[in-house]
Amino acid sequence: MTDEHVKKKVYNALKKGYFSDPDDAVDISDGPEDSIHLVIFSRKFNGRSMKEKHDLIWSELKQKLDVDTWGKVSLSIGASPEEIKAT
Repeated sequence: MTDEHVKKKVYNALKKGYFSDPDDAVDISDGPEDSIHLVIFSRKFNGRSMKEKHDLIWSELKQKLDVDTWGKVSLSIGASPEEIKAT
């Protein structure tokens, strides 16, 4: 289980950065061992490829956090409302 302080740092970096809109949702959960999984729900992903979504998320993580913190992220998923509606 990951330290709650690390999860909070990751959450704050994303919610106070690029994903700060009130409609943006960031969910952080435990991954295997002491890793973190991220799911981000945002209209900012509309029309973007999976690579573009990945790049947006990781750009924020790497700009705002040290390697020991962002290195805990083992899975990141970005989805737009339109993608969710289509399922």
